[in-house]
Amino acid sequence: MDPLVFFIVLASLYGILYFFDRFFKSCMHYPYDAFLKNTGLSINFMSLHWHTSAFNRSLLRWGSAGNSCTRRVMITSFNVGVLVTFSLLPIGLILLIATIFSSGEQDSSSSVSSPVGVPVQLEILLPGVNLPLEEIGYYITTLVLCLVVHEMGHALAAVMEDVPVTGFGIKFIFCLPLAYTELSHDHLNSLRWFRKLRVLCAGIWHNFVFAGVCYLLISMVGITMSPLYAYNQHVVVTELTRKSPLRGERGLQVDNQITQVNGCPVNSEESWVTCLQNSLKLKPGYCVSADFVQLNDESSAISHHSIDGQLQCCDELNPNVSCFEVVEDANGDVPVELPQHVCLNVRRTLEEVTEHCSTGVCNEGFCLRPLIRNITAIMTFKRTNSRGEKLPPVIYVGHPWDVTRTVEVSAFVPRYTFLKAAWPDAWLLLLKYNVVFSIGLALINAIPCFGFDGAHITSTVIHSFLVGRVDQHAKRDIISLIITSVGSILFALALLKVAWLSFLRPLL
Repeated sequence: MDPLVFFIVLASLYGILYFFDRFFKSCMHYPYDAFLKNTGLSINFMSLHWHTSAFNRSLLRWGSAGNSCTRRVMITSFNVGVLVTFSLLPIGLILLIATIFSSGEQDSSSSVSSPVGVPVQLEILLPGVNLPLEEIGYYITTLVLCLVVHEMGHALAAVMEDVPVTGFGIKFIFCLPLAYTELSHDHLNSLRWFRKLRVLCAGIWHNFVFAGVCYLLISMVGITMSPLYAYNQHVVVTELTRKSPLRGERGLQVDNQITQVNGCPVNSEESWVTCLQNSLKLKPGYCVSADFVQLNDESSAISHHSIDGQLQCCDELNPNVSCFEVVEDANGDVPVELPQHVCLNVRRTLEEVTEHCSTGVCNEGFCLRPLIRNITAIMTFKRTNSRGEKLPPVIYVGHPWDVTRTVEVSAFVPRYTFLKAAWPDAWLLLLKYNVVFSIGLALINAIPCFGFDGAHITSTVIHSFLVGRVDQHAKRDIISLIITSVGSILFALALLKVAWLSFLRPLL
């Protein structure tokens, strides 16, 4: 979805909710107030809050269920979580510093080869990882899942340490989700330092484990989807943009399965991109019979293009024809039946091609190579329909970037007609974002920053290990405050850098 449309729709929904909230509170105060109290909902301007204690008993049963072996396994898991959290702290700080001091400039080689009109991307706190803003719906869904997993980790660890859980809540501040777990602070602070760290580090550990589970699902996606989809055999067209040059009756259609590009077999999204790139680099030749050339040759006087010096043997005003050069064979021989350069209709010629050639040798006919500019390629797409029946090939003359930019493909070919290739792609994309966001959330929460787990972890460590050296509690609080302030400043600078790269700089 276009991000501007998403923000407008979301703002409209918030406006409608806020209007009816004010309306019902003025006209139906008591019934509406009872409804809000029973559901735990709270509606404010551009924000939504939900709080519940319905899961408290379930969590208590989960934490107390099972034998002593299960409890030991969970305790060991939370112990590992404490070690992982402390190992993530230096990594998070290094990433923050790298984000602050990185140049944020795109590679010059990529900026030269890519045309204007690249979609806006969202920089995040992982250097080198950019996210397209059009997929903001995935980000919000992923954040909600990661936050729920994070808070469930705190809750389970609290139950294991006999700390009462008083409730859960989630807030939406416009499009930013926030979640929290309410614990009894008196019980939490009465725990010994390592047991307290188990509870504080459990959310980070659960995010880390969740990322591992999602990564495992990604690596097994071909197996899990195999009953419904054929994976990495061909690619299927899932979407063509409105301005795609390959749209039309003789062009590509949604659900077309592409098997080859210029004779290059396509069996995955990676091979699809490779074949398109090779069409520009390799400039293949085509085997055509001499009779076809003699019957369709439209050659004019040979000249050179006035701009780039490209040899011309066709009428420049006719876009359907191109000048072809007869390629010598390995012995340097040129067929005497044909002139060195011929002018042929591109579409009719490619439809008569029996095979591709590179060395000038053909089993049938002669090898012809089109004389076109370096930024242009002739691409022949062989395709089938959803039932596997062959369709006429699609021929396109242009830059491969036009294809990759306007044609969306999937490596999941449906085995049944009622299935859509876009569904497993959406699932795979959601899993990938869960890996990135879960690791990012774990790294950020490990940093000593106000509002994050790292601040509470820092305070616990300082009050536990500096008791013998710093007697006064207030001084230990000051030390904790200084460390947390430094982490908060680094995090704020990184956020400003992200805001500058993602939103402010593209507007200038």
